[in-house]
Amino acid sequence: MPTGKPQLGATIVGLAALLAIYETAGRWLLPRMNPAVSFLITTVVATLLIATALRLAIRTRQQLLRESEHTLESLRTELTFTEQQRDCLRSILDSVAGGLVITGADSRVQFINSNARRLLGLDQRLVGRMADISRDPQIHQAFATVLGQGRQIETRVEARDGQGNNQGKRVLRLYAAPLRLNEKQIDGVVGTFIDITQLEKLERIRQEFLTNVSHELRTPLSSISAFVETLLSGGLEDRENSVRFLQTIQRNAERMRDLVSDIAELSAIESGAVQLRLEQFPLGRLVDEVFLALGPRCHKLRVQLCNEVTEACHVIADRRRLEQILTNLADNAIKFNRPDGKVVITASAAEDDSQILISVRDTGTGIPAHDLPRVFERFYRVDKARSRDLGGTGLGLAIVKHLARAHGGEVSVTSEAGTGSEFVIKLPARVAADSLPVNIRPETSVASAAADEARRR
Repeated sequence: MPTGKPQLGATIVGLAALLAIYETAGRWLLPRMNPAVSFLITTVVATLLIATALRLAIRTRQQLLRESEHTLESLRTELTFTEQQRDCLRSILDSVAGGLVITGADSRVQFINSNARRLLGLDQRLVGRMADISRDPQIHQAFATVLGQGRQIETRVEARDGQGNNQGKRVLRLYAAPLRLNEKQIDGVVGTFIDITQLEKLERIRQEFLTNVSHELRTPLSSISAFVETLLSGGLEDRENSVRFLQTIQRNAERMRDLVSDIAELSAIESGAVQLRLEQFPLGRLVDEVFLALGPRCHKLRVQLCNEVTEACHVIADRRRLEQILTNLADNAIKFNRPDGKVVITASAAEDDSQILISVRDTGTGIPAHDLPRVFERFYRVDKARSRDLGGTGLGLAIVKHLARAHGGEVSVTSEAGTGSEFVIKLPARVAADSLPVNIRPETSVASAAADEARRR
């Protein structure tokens, strides 16, 4: 605390007392002193006393100013530190992966971070009350329960985007806990919103996958079990029927083997365990090899295969994986074609020469419009009975999709009922040089290869 003012007052009182003592002593000791001399001496003494008092007052004032400046500097430093702490805390809260909403004891919003705004579809509009954040009764009930009972609440809520569209719906997990600034009372609620939309989607896919795998395995296993039981019960004596039974067992065993193989293949592709070995090669020759392997099936089903890929067309891809893609698509095009139908494979460059478009087109019955968005899902079949009769596992198109993406491309389908379907694989026409063997030119594409062929001619 400053002590200048009390010291100054005491000094003035002391000087006044000295002056009074001097006057009294002068009258007693020098009663006959000339009044003019006495007045002069008194004036000099008073002046000295006043000068001393003023000097002390100036020093005291300077000391007070220094103390005030020091106090202001300390306050300024503390204020700056407090602002830094506030900004740091706000930055930390904004960087939290989940959405954070803090309310006071009066249920007014004290803080909301950017992730909470994004998850709840609030944009940047002002929020002051819980009603401004959401009208979901579950959220309000959770915050009210925490305020009333002082215990943590966990609940599942659904949030939509700012326009209320179901397409923007998110599934959130809300953790609400009491905010206590001291142990005696609840000063508010801290609510944390975690986006579990993708987790629920993955869990649903996992459950559907297990259900589909169980169903796909159950059918051939039941058939194998039934025929084996028949053979063990005396069917071996009937040679004609026993051979037919064994052929059925073999067919179902092969179906199970193909299913397990496709499941393992798809899992490896999705996990990123498949390493592509990119190379440059003529696409037309690969299509010829695919058609040669599928020739017996085409002859049996009376389907014509047409390779319209030019000799000048070269691609950069993993040869074995691209063969797998074309085989799956061509096999499906054959199986679901009409008698005397066609399967045509062509290739062209995109308008900007950035992609290679490989088309597999058939003249089959086509795919209904409502089934098109789901044809690349695992185990999804447009014609379930026919697919199983023809030996499909329901995973071929899913494998095609993931292999195309592994190449940095995509696959799409267009179809019209009664006229056939067209699957288009879009692969990058150029790839990064560091991902290619040294003998491959990264600039090679369908368009450049065609131009080179035209110049040679």
